[in-house]
Amino acid sequence: MMSETTVVDARLDKLEQDNRRLKLTVGALLLVLAAVPLIGAVMPEQVLNVVQARRVEVVDENGNLRTLMDGKTIAYLDENRVTRAQLYAAGFFLRDENGNVVWRSPEH
Repeated sequence: MMSETTVVDARLDKLEQDNRRLKLTVGALLLVLAAVPLIGAVMPEQVLNVVQARRVEVVDENGNLRTLMDGKTIAYLDENRVTRAQLYAAGFFLRDENGNVVWRSPEH
């Protein structure tokens, strides 16, 4: 039969071993977490010189189309998808909530 001292020593040794393992694991985890931002910092940001698209759409937080731009027009829409302002080759138009033109730029 093991004496109480031997049992306590064995448990203490196991506890110390578990403590070392925990310290190594936490240390490795902290090292990995510290390396992630550094990796991002060394990677060069890519800045595009040219962006090409046939159409650009801007949507709000609900996914509703609010602005669009294509080769012919730039339009701003309200929350009900009514075009409120529009710019294109023929001029500039402002519309009310029903889509009626309330102002247009002077014609050339």
